[in-house]
Amino acid sequence: MERSKIENILNKRFEKINTAFDSFRLHLMEDDIRLFRVKVKKLAACLRLINAEKNHEHALKVPQKISKLYKIAGVIRILQMQQKFVEKTLDRKLMVPPGTYLKIIADQILHHIELVNKQIKGTKQFKKEEEKLLQLLPKHLREKTIQQFIFTEGDRLEKLLAPVFPADQSFHEVRELLKNLLHLSAYLEMEFSALFPYASLDSYDHIDAFTIVLGRFHDLNAAIGHLHTECIKAEIDENEKIVLRNMESLWMKERAAVREEIFDHLQKIISSGRSMVPLDKWPVM
Repeated sequence: MERSKIENILNKRFEKINTAFDSFRLHLMEDDIRLFRVKVKKLAACLRLINAEKNHEHALKVPQKISKLYKIAGVIRILQMQQKFVEKTLDRKLMVPPGTYLKIIADQILHHIELVNKQIKGTKQFKKEEEKLLQLLPKHLREKTIQQFIFTEGDRLEKLLAPVFPADQSFHEVRELLKNLLHLSAYLEMEFSALFPYASLDSYDHIDAFTIVLGRFHDLNAAIGHLHTECIKAEIDENEKIVLRNMESLWMKERAAVREEIFDHLQKIISSGRSMVPLDKWPVM
């Protein structure tokens, strides 16, 4: 892959980030935030692949301005999702709304929206950030480098899945690794299944299906974690505490069910493991 093609890829990534950013800053709604963050994640995945080029002296990173907005936007989206989690659970179980807890979430959303507004004041599009990155690109991205990148990711995946019962944090890292491969799928220009350690992850559709389950687990973990953190600090009356405990119990049961689903996937994935082919024996692609 020559430099001109790498430049074209980054041009398109920034174009999509800028478009998503315009909607994000205008509405600050969950879907707009999600789209903006996905576009940033795709840029980050591209930069990780480019950084794998051995002759590339400069490490490329997501520009700091974009990274800050990405993080704050992520907090807002988690809080917006928390509101929906609570409201959905209340509707399903006909519970009384936990007013104090819902106010905590609303206040936190407003606080982080203020932080976003401070960050985007005067910010239009990320032209300068794009130009700086383009100056640091390598002359090319070799096929061998891409192969080695996939091989390394497969090796990292094997280590994450090695324990009999991987930790919750490992599930998050596995999802992040696999999502990065999905983000890069349009640019790999090769069938990576022969270079990956698990036959059951032989297509992007199979990888996507697994990441969806991992995503549900991550969302439930985040919901329970936020509930615990905020309820420790807040003064909440006994009636609301009962509602929150019941809500937590329901979420923990859902999380346990999703964990079982993950283990079912893991059993199929690990049983489909195969020996990795040494680099010097790979077929020419």
